[in-house]
Amino acid sequence: MNRLGRLIHSLYARIALVYLTSLLLLSVATAWIAISQFNQLGREFQQRMEIDLAANLARVMQEPLRQGANSPAARQAARHITSINSSLSLYLLDENGRVVADYAQPSCGTADAVDVRTLETLLGDSPMLPVMTISPCSHQAGVFSVARIHYGPTGEPGYLYADLNNAAQTSTFAMLRTSSITRTLVFSGLIALLVSGAIGLIWFGLLTRRFSALIATVRRFSKGDYSQRAAPLRDDEIGHLARAFNDMAGTIDAQIQAMRETDRQRRELIANLSHDFRTPLTSLRGYAERLLDSEPISSRERSRSIQAIMDNADRLTRLSQQLSTLSRLDAYDQPLQLAPFSLAELAHDIVGKFQHQAREAGVTLSIDCEPSLAWVSADLGLIDRVLSNLIDNALHATDSGGSVRLTARAEARGVKVTISDDGAGIAAEEVPLITQRFYRTASSRAQCEGSGLGLSIVREICERHDAPLQIRSQPGKGTEVSVVLAYA
Repeated sequence: MNRLGRLIHSLYARIALVYLTSLLLLSVATAWIAISQFNQLGREFQQRMEIDLAANLARVMQEPLRQGANSPAARQAARHITSINSSLSLYLLDENGRVVADYAQPSCGTADAVDVRTLETLLGDSPMLPVMTISPCSHQAGVFSVARIHYGPTGEPGYLYADLNNAAQTSTFAMLRTSSITRTLVFSGLIALLVSGAIGLIWFGLLTRRFSALIATVRRFSKGDYSQRAAPLRDDEIGHLARAFNDMAGTIDAQIQAMRETDRQRRELIANLSHDFRTPLTSLRGYAERLLDSEPISSRERSRSIQAIMDNADRLTRLSQQLSTLSRLDAYDQPLQLAPFSLAELAHDIVGKFQHQAREAGVTLSIDCEPSLAWVSADLGLIDRVLSNLIDNALHATDSGGSVRLTARAEARGVKVTISDDGAGIAAEEVPLITQRFYRTASSRAQCEGSGLGLSIVREICERHDAPLQIRSQPGKGTEVSVVLAYA
């Protein structure tokens, strides 16, 4: 019952109902038009065959009508004519079309009149048949034959009117009933109706089957099979719908994959944070317990413990700052604080800030940037973080006696900032990976240095500014990192 109900309310049933109803109405209309045209054809044929009938009868009736329109001789002649053709009705009309004498059986009197214009049309040269008029007595439009005639002792002008309507109808119905052409047309029409209906139903079935296949695909997709895609076989509305579904499914699938990747990164972030926080905290606790130990320690040992505590505290501070920056970057609803500023001034300030660290590491830190360099438009605080992270990484990667250089040059796209060093360099297979969160190079892992967040922060800041990060490195020769910032 439910299946029958679904079938009745299905798109196929509705389309089929509309199609069959339209086909039936069209067939009825076509049959009505065909019968009307057959009837019209029968009248035309009858009038064309009998167009001279009234003229021939006028020659027979002329002499009796000289005795009078209703004289016994005229009526006798009319009865003789109608006895030969019982479907014929004869009338004598005056020159204005009024009935003067009614020779029809049965008679209906002389109160009627016929439109003279139709009579003259038929009597004209090459009339367009059928010419029809309202016949006396029947008061129905029909075909006729007419001839001019004179009647009465004074020879008054008039018309002999022969009503052919009954004969035409009889001829038409006889033709419809007995004609092999009619039977062939009726039979062919019924066959065409059935074949058209069957073809239409089959075609609609094929059409809606594509809808059914698309619905099945959507249902499987809704149940969690996100690999489902529709097959747009044709470039029609259903094909467009299938392609639109595929685009939507691709977008949803990509979003789900992104959510899964985000969830994986979240779990990885929690695990890495737990490790990165636990290591300095454990070290802090160990050195603090040593300082609190009841056994006395030397001043040198005390200073070393305090310095270790300070180093671990600095590491925790940097890690918390990096996490704060990451959380800000992940909040995409927070717009960048774009403003024009002098990149030359910012670069000199940052290089000056790291000079002390560079001297302690035995590294030469230099800058090549003209003070007149054009201003850029960016988030000042974030760009400060980018350059600071890059210089800090370069200083840590460069051995004593090496050099780190910040260069800024004006280009067509904007100002290109490059931080280069002559440190240990990075293996080619690691270059695409170093901007991922918590990824550390083999040398960093060996020395337990860094959190693996610095370059990922740099990459995300650059992406927010539509300024892709470019990294080139060769093991043993050093690393060069570049970014182009748009002009203000």
